[in-house]
Amino acid sequence: MIVLSAEERAAVKWLGGRGVRVAEPATSLTARLSVRGGKRAPEAFTAVFLVNAVIFIGIAGYQFLRLLPGVDRSSDLPDGGWWSLIAASVLLTAWLHLRAGDRRAAVQLGDRRLDRPRPPWREVVNGWYLTTLLITFGGGAALGIALAATGSVWALFWLGLLALGAVVDAVILTGVVRRPVLAEDEGSLAVDAVTRLEDVQLAMPSLFAVPVVADLVFRDAPAWPWLTGYVVLAVATHVVVWFAQRRRVPALPADACYEEAA
Repeated sequence: MIVLSAEERAAVKWLGGRGVRVAEPATSLTARLSVRGGKRAPEAFTAVFLVNAVIFIGIAGYQFLRLLPGVDRSSDLPDGGWWSLIAASVLLTAWLHLRAGDRRAAVQLGDRRLDRPRPPWREVVNGWYLTTLLITFGGGAALGIALAATGSVWALFWLGLLALGAVVDAVILTGVVRRPVLAEDEGSLAVDAVTRLEDVQLAMPSLFAVPVVADLVFRDAPAWPWLTGYVVLAVATHVVVWFAQRRRVPALPADACYEEAA
């Protein structure tokens, strides 16, 4: 009877969810898939702590701004600003764990890693994804600049929050696109292709558009018809992107090997 570790069980769970049944996953696949199956990578804890410490300070600082003289809490600061900071924390935490698992797998593969070129970015990030990025960050920036030109302090803070979201998504997407192929055989090569397309979905642009809803619901946000249309369009295109990206993910071949060699 094979006794699996918690990491191996998480990897088995990930493979099982994609139609592959294994008794004992390969070591390199365990490193990569355990973090995608719900486990955390100990190697990422330091980076995760530092990132979240900075974001916590940002949340505290954002709330402190409401107490400063001359700051109108009802009109100058976006009510949903701290939601954007929490979204950044969640996405970066998940990304750091995935990256740590991939780096551990790269070390384990060593010289056994196949020398294969990574796929071009157009095969990883489709046109719909570029569209939702353009709408969320490009359209949001254009709207924010137009509002800032009228003297809106709210728009300046909102532009800063949008910039934060753009940086977070850029870090994730750049990491996915530029990641080398981590595989030693046909099975791990198929897993690499699947994880690359699935990891793209961790970049979630609409999460940084939705916080505007707080200002639309709880107070009279500036240019509310335009902001409402912006949020609806950003979320709608992201929903389309999610389904379109899922359809691009290939099935894992049933005849490939995903188990540890005897």
